[in-house]
Amino acid sequence: MGIRRVTIDFATAALKAGIRLGTGRYASQIFSHLSEQLVPVVEEDAKIGRLKFYCPSRLPEWRARTLMTKEPETLEWIDGFAKSDILWDVGANVGLYTLYAALRGLSVLAFEPSPGNYFLLSRNIELNGFDNLISSYCIAFNDDTRLDSFFMANTELGGALNSFGEAKDWKGEAYTPKFKQSMLGFTIDDFIRQFNPPFPAHLKIDVDGIEKKIVDGASATLADKRLKSVLIELNINLDECAEINAIMDTHGLVLHKREHADEFYIGEMNCIYNHIFVRKAQ
Repeated sequence: MGIRRVTIDFATAALKAGIRLGTGRYASQIFSHLSEQLVPVVEEDAKIGRLKFYCPSRLPEWRARTLMTKEPETLEWIDGFAKSDILWDVGANVGLYTLYAALRGLSVLAFEPSPGNYFLLSRNIELNGFDNLISSYCIAFNDDTRLDSFFMANTELGGALNSFGEAKDWKGEAYTPKFKQSMLGFTIDDFIRQFNPPFPAHLKIDVDGIEKKIVDGASATLADKRLKSVLIELNINLDECAEINAIMDTHGLVLHKREHADEFYIGEMNCIYNHIFVRKAQ
């Protein structure tokens, strides 16, 4: 993989140098045309069909290629939904699991505050013809409803590890953001009260730092028996993990599974697990 990447980088550099050398002031026009015409659309087999992903840079391409292997527990969770169930994907990124759910015929509300990722999410919805199944929103969720900032640890397309309202990372530590984006944030409960959207049967939360705040702003939603399950990515080394487990239990949701793919969660990331909570039998 390293040799292949070096070869690609060398060929790209040679092409750029050749265009600049041979075209002079027209180079920017050629680069613009090429960037529009040559952006790859990656197609991945998703068991029950194929999904298309718009990949203008390395990280979105990697995300597309690892669709079926990075979070198999998330795919298995989605596979268990009834066809009439509605999924909310909070922290949808470029839309991997949103698209997978739509491929299964499910309706999805996808929420992604990163402007670059929201662009890719929207393009992926368009590429797959899923605008009848997916509603996407460039907003954040939090423990109260307000205007604030979305603190971006990086602005790479397909990037993650950003946070709304405070620059706090997945380890619970403060970081210096590379960019600060103005953002509208809601509690989940306020969003539902104000707009009456389709209510989630299943809720996925993958936000890299403020999971507890989002859970605190969703008390009424979590207690509602129409909500069947919740998947949250959590750092098991933080006190907030145990606190969220307790809150879920209070609302009638019990931990069903805690899992991650070992090959992707290595080193300091080994403490990150998807936690799947399901509604207690009545």
